[in-house]
Amino acid sequence: MEATRPATRSARPRQWLLPVAASTLWLAWYAQWISIPSIILPDQVKGLIGATNPAADAITGATVAAGSVIALVLTPLAGALSDRSRSRLGRRRPFLLTGVLASCVAVAALWVAARHGGLALYVTAYVGLQFCWNWAAGPYAAFVPDVLPPERHAAASGWTNALGIVGVVAGNVLVLLFKPVTSTALAVAFVILNLVCLAPTLMVREPPVLRTTPGAGQGAFLRSFLLNPRDHPAFYLVLGTRFLSNMGIWSVMTFLLYYMEAVLGLGEGRATDLLPKLLAAGACLAVPASLVGVWLAERHGLVRAVQAVSWLMAAATGAYVLIALHPVVWLVAPPIILFAIANGAYGAVDWLLALRVLPSGQNAGRDFGIWHVCMVAPQIVAPLSTGLIITAIRTHGQAALAYEAAFAIGALWFVLAAALVGRVRLPAS
Repeated sequence: MEATRPATRSARPRQWLLPVAASTLWLAWYAQWISIPSIILPDQVKGLIGATNPAADAITGATVAAGSVIALVLTPLAGALSDRSRSRLGRRRPFLLTGVLASCVAVAALWVAARHGGLALYVTAYVGLQFCWNWAAGPYAAFVPDVLPPERHAAASGWTNALGIVGVVAGNVLVLLFKPVTSTALAVAFVILNLVCLAPTLMVREPPVLRTTPGAGQGAFLRSFLLNPRDHPAFYLVLGTRFLSNMGIWSVMTFLLYYMEAVLGLGEGRATDLLPKLLAAGACLAVPASLVGVWLAERHGLVRAVQAVSWLMAAATGAYVLIALHPVVWLVAPPIILFAIANGAYGAVDWLLALRVLPSGQNAGRDFGIWHVCMVAPQIVAPLSTGLIITAIRTHGQAALAYEAAFAIGALWFVLAAALVGRVRLPAS
């Protein structure tokens, strides 16, 4: 649905800022989504079960997977419910407000569990945090398309991804500033960031709903999630590509901290200190990379752009395998930074690609929820399967071989994603 265009010159600066304000909440979420599963959770799990416990990889993978099961179901459900919302606050705003406020409480609960609870309480708190995040994330994914016309989607994509990357930097900086990761100050910082970023998003006015969505019964509601692949072939190919890429991302990111400890021989403290610095450096470069990615996609095609960055992520992941054959600490920096840059560009062009193939209509919350499933489902499958593979091989005392095998599989996911996206045929614009 298109937003009303400004009628006066005085309104234009506000309209220029609209993509920024509408996308601000991604900054807060990415600060948590990246740093908690990949840095904070592994470290806190070790604090609960013991630093030398050989089951740390499997338990970490299972914990991330457990939280992602909630996200897998809740994101499209919340998105579809927001499509049908008739609140005077707007279709998406009530979900954003309740989800973000609840996630602030859930962050506090996670830190309390890490310091004073057992493993079961900690896993429960993490699952609760995932519930709160995704109650808002499904509706929020459709918020930008709601408030901006199609011709401004490219600019919105660049800002959305850039702010998400700034969030990655912010999350890693906060981890470095407030040590250890069980620090109460770190939890408070995440809560403040949530509230600060929520405010400008809530100030964006949603357009009015022009018609009532038909088929409001429960049966029709559930059937609405079953889109015919023959009617939407490009949509399903993009879903598959996103699934494969995120299988690679979460096969790597969840275990990168453990890789640096076990393969590179870094102590627990040194690895926790170095990884956020490298991720933050890569994220800083990923901001211009995302904007350049959108620019290149507009000139050379979205499909080619997505394919190119998929190959770059495959190359970076393959480098981890080669480094494990001859472990040297400084060699790990280039692939981590390259991976962060390529992942940043991927986020921008993949979002634009999704916008081009989404089914038309007022069900953007549902459709983006389904699309979001292909980011969430790999967070279940990849950490769990990769964690089990690493743990099985490491029980025989072969840490380097364990991570070589795991990251080789991760590189394969990106290769398959690059091959599949080449089959996408975009509808005429």
